[in-house]
Amino acid sequence: MSKIPYVERPPGYTTGLTGECAYAWAVFLMNEADMNEDYLEYDTWKAAVESLKPAEGKPVAAIIHYAKLEEALEKYGFC
Repeated sequence: MSKIPYVERPPGYTTGLTGECAYAWAVFLMNEADMNEDYLEYDTWKAAVESLKPAEGKPVAAIIHYAKLEEALEKYGFC
């Protein structure tokens, strides 16, 4: 098990994550799925990592609303 990432929500929001936080969680969940040999979940989170990955010339999203991320947060005791 990897170190559980932080949860950072934009000011004034009770759901959604900042772009950097959503990326950190997607990487964490991808690694967890890999360690558990859950290849379907791994592919799901790998796609999320690729879409959230910071890149030159691509702005970081201020807020990400992704139901699957919110479900994962609940699983790890956040919300």
